[in-house]
Amino acid sequence: MSEENIKPDKITKPIQLLAAWLVGLVALDSCFLIAAANLGTESWQSGILVIAATLNVPVFLAAVFLLQTKFRPELQEDSYYSSYLSNKTNEIIKIKHDEITLHNNHVTSEYIEKLPRISNENDSSLENLVIGINHHLQDKDKIKEKLFQLGVSRGTLFGSDQQPNGRNVSISQYLPESMVGEIIKMGKELGFDSYNFYDNHEENSEEDVLLGSYGQATYLIL
Repeated sequence: MSEENIKPDKITKPIQLLAAWLVGLVALDSCFLIAAANLGTESWQSGILVIAATLNVPVFLAAVFLLQTKFRPELQEDSYYSSYLSNKTNEIIKIKHDEITLHNNHVTSEYIEKLPRISNENDSSLENLVIGINHHLQDKDKIKEKLFQLGVSRGTLFGSDQQPNGRNVSISQYLPESMVGEIIKMGKELGFDSYNFYDNHEENSEEDVLLGSYGQATYLIL
């Protein structure tokens, strides 16, 4: 039997890992069956080897099934770097692997351009932010009025067909802490009970803040 030569450093994709496992399964079962044939049918060891070779197949299939269900996101081709739920639409977003470097450079450039605008603002000023309001919120008119009182001049409506699970606020991770504190304070006044941070550049979102987002709540608003 020819020896299979598998180089671990060449295995860079999940499908290659599965193929390597399959090669290992075939090689192991072949060794068991050849050994069983050499021992003869009258030997009890040959029977054990045949049973072991047979059981290896369903165990392998069960492992593949588990990987394709419970760990399916981790087994995506490396043409996709990650997938996550959008805070604006609750839909899955996939980022291509070959776009990561370009994306990171773009985010850095936008962040640098945004710094002068943010650094010149007062700690309590939210007027230059773009704030999105989920159209499913029953009190969106009250929220609009509050934003107007705070001097916010740019707002949007967002949301999918599904209503948000709770009253969560998603805050751009690029905003300074002083401004984050004011946003949390505003959220508390408007009846929001949780918040999280999100990468609005990665989600290609113009909003700095999303009121009533679909994001997973990370912190409570106390």
